Amino acid sequence: MKICPVCKEKLVRENKTYKCINNHCFDMAKQGYLNLLLSNQKHSKTPGDDKEMVLSRKRFLEKDYYKIISDNVNNIVFKLRDSNSLEILDIGCGEGYYTGRLKKFLDENGIESNITGIDISKEAINMATKYTKDVYWLVGNSKNLPIVDHSLDFITALFTVVNQDELKRTLKKGGYIIHVTANPNHLIEIKELIYDEIKVKSDKYIRLDFETIESYDLVHQVKIDNREDALNLLKMTPHYYHIKKERRGVLDELERLDITIDIKITIYQTSID
Repeated sequence: MKICPVCKEKLVRENKTYKCINNHCFDMAKQGYLNLLLSNQKHSKTPGDDKEMVLSRKRFLEKDYYKIISDNVNNIVFKLRDSNSLEILDIGCGEGYYTGRLKKFLDENGIESNITGIDISKEAINMATKYTKDVYWLVGNSKNLPIVDHSLDFITALFTVVNQDELKRTLKKGGYIIHVTANPNHLIEIKELIYDEIKVKSDKYIRLDFETIESYDLVHQVKIDNREDALNLLKMTPHYYHIKKERRGVLDELERLDITIDIKITIYQTSID
């Protein structure tokens, strides 16, 4: 169940409009998504990833280079579920690759699921609607999730910022968070191409204040043997926008790329009490 981002009352669908008891109305876009991002929650006119970055990510991910990450997340949900009817939210869902694959995986395994994908980028959500219409696609802010209190069995968050208070509010007692974050050597080959010095950032700010059920590193080597896919990978990351002028020549010479996937998958659980 979705809630109004203005007054927090439940939204009820009437044809192609969602309305709360205080008559705040939100129309479905013709592409099939719902925009619940308020203007005062925007830090720019078009927040989030732009069209070029989203399109590059879609083109790269649909080649299944990151399928191993998706498969790990899907199997965790399947293993930890305590019923065959699940309410799931994917925060920072982007163009919908991971969200769509999770929905398809659960359907194929006979698990009923209501899955919502939310992202602050309207460009990303617009593209996500092309993956599947069986997911609720929302434009919204992770700091103000338009989701009913204590209604979710799982929250997935892959390479994105989360708000702990909103996680606590929206998850059921004993609900799970599957948090995927990048380790220092993730895409190290790209960093070595671009930067004179690679700075290692502390991960203490991305550890969440919940009980940790399991945490493990996933390391996998991927060979990209064509220029188009290598460039799409580069353009879908923030690193592309940090290339110094004197390093731009690497783009002309980029014909293939061997990369390292090096991520941490952490499973948290909210209190059962």
